[in-house]
Amino acid sequence: MSQLEKHHWMNGIDEYLTRIDHVHADKFKQIHKAIHQGHIWSIRNMMLDLIKEGTKTTSKANTNLLLSHYLPDYEPTEKQLLRFIHRYVDDGFLIDIYRWLENHQHLVNLDLNDHFSRGQIKSKLWLMEELRNVVEGNQLGTVVLYGGWYATIAHFFFKFFSPSKLYSIDIDPNTVELADGFNLRQSKLNNWQFKAFAQDVNSITYDNEGKITLPPDDRLENIPIKPTVVVNTSCEHMNEDWFYNLPDGQFVVLQTNDYFGNEQHVNCVNGINEALAKYKFSEVYFSGELDTQLYNRFMIIGVK
Repeated sequence: MSQLEKHHWMNGIDEYLTRIDHVHADKFKQIHKAIHQGHIWSIRNMMLDLIKEGTKTTSKANTNLLLSHYLPDYEPTEKQLLRFIHRYVDDGFLIDIYRWLENHQHLVNLDLNDHFSRGQIKSKLWLMEELRNVVEGNQLGTVVLYGGWYATIAHFFFKFFSPSKLYSIDIDPNTVELADGFNLRQSKLNNWQFKAFAQDVNSITYDNEGKITLPPDDRLENIPIKPTVVVNTSCEHMNEDWFYNLPDGQFVVLQTNDYFGNEQHVNCVNGINEALAKYKFSEVYFSGELDTQLYNRFMIIGVK
C-alpha cells in the first residue's frame, strides 16, 4: 500500500487546518507534500529546517520519515507522523488524536483514515458552518449525537460552539470508552460535559416533556435530559425510526449520502429531494449537498 493510500487521513487534517485558517496551515502543507506526496522540494525544505534546528533533530528516524515516500521497506506509524507534525503545528485536535492512539490503540485498530479522511472532515466543517448560519450566537444547550460512533465530531462542536452538555449514543457498546477517550478534556476531566452511551437510537422514547433517560452509567447520574438539538450524521446506517420517534418541534441536524457501494450503508438516498421526502420536517432552515469526491453528502437542518 502506497503512502497516499496508507495515510490519506493527512488530507483531512490539511482540509481542517486550511478551512479554519490555522496559523500553521502552510507549514503542514509542506510536511504533507514531503511525507505523503514525496514532493522533492518540500523534502529538501524540511531537511534544511531540521539541520537548522541541530544535529539531534536530524536523526535517522526523522530522515527516514521525510524520505519514507521513497523507502519501500520503511513504513512510519501514525504516532510517528503525528509527533513529527506536532513539532511544527500546534493544534489541540492533533494532540487529541495522538493521545487517543496512545491510550486506546491496544483496544481496537484505530484506523485514522476512517475518521479523518478529507470527506469526513469536509462534511463536519460544512455542518458547523451551516449551523452557525442558522442558530443565534454559539450557545447550543444540550446536544445529543445519534449514531455518534467514536464521537470525533464532538471536537468541532466544542470548537465552534459552546454546548452545555454533549452526549453521544451508539448501538455498539465498544464505542463508549473510545468516544470518552477521544473527548477526554470534556469528559472525565471536565465533570462529564461530554459523555458517550450505548443504546440503539431507534429504541429511544421521549416523555411528555420531550425528555429522554440516558442508559445507566456508573460514572454519571442517571437523569432525564431534554435535547436542544439532535444530530445524526449516520442516517445511511439506519432506518428512519429514530427520526419519527422524536417529539414534534425537536430541532434536528441530519446528514446522509449516496455512497451505496459501502456495504454498511443500508439507507442511502439519491439526492437531497429524496432525503427531504424521507425525513419530513415541519420546517427546514437549510438543505443542501456537498461533493466529497467519493460520494455526495446531503444535509438537512430544521424542526421535526
